[in-house]
Amino acid sequence: MCRVETGATANGYAVLTTGFPADLADALVADAQRYEFRHWSPRRGGALAMATLDQPGAPRTAAAWLARAAAANGLPGFAPNEVSYQRYTAGGNGIPPHRDQRYYGTCIGIITLRGSALFAVHASRDPDDVVAEWTTRPGEVILLRGWQPGPGDDPRPYHRIDPPTSGERLMFQARHNIAAAPRSPWVDHLTEVEIEQATRLARMVPAPARSDGGHGP
Repeated sequence: MCRVETGATANGYAVLTTGFPADLADALVADAQRYEFRHWSPRRGGALAMATLDQPGAPRTAAAWLARAAAANGLPGFAPNEVSYQRYTAGGNGIPPHRDQRYYGTCIGIITLRGSALFAVHASRDPDDVVAEWTTRPGEVILLRGWQPGPGDDPRPYHRIDPPTSGERLMFQARHNIAAAPRSPWVDHLTEVEIEQATRLARMVPAPARSDGGHGP
């Protein structure tokens, strides 16, 4: 199986193994400790912590870096307005082959901050229909093509995230929620259910870390 090191491809993804600033990664790890991580599903996915772009800091700097990287790798127009951290632990849940929701447009940027785990791109929801798979490592950036309206096939790649075999994997992700401010005209192509979900996410306020210390990465 081939591994793409750089450049967005027909398969809708790009992998950047070098170039993300180490000091910015450290700042993101520190920032993640400000928030409470919550498990939204008992059967799939890791623990999630919403972050904020409302003030200067590591998330805003990282989102801007990802926007530039997306433009340089064939995914122009990426304007992140939603950022979060996710934590996957050994023995926990991964996510089977799936596409990110249609209300995430243009690009999804993912940065592995700590740990490693298997990541795969699929041609369909079939677990055996693998296009490429590799072990993510700290500092690696994955760019996934987001949804956009228009004729032709849906550009979003199916992808799979496995839990780490040991320890934990902490990642930062930036996305463009087309229902959040500034609202995109692409919203008109979504269903009422999608708009409701996207709007609810856009209104979420990051939860501060608990005082008992059981929250952080």
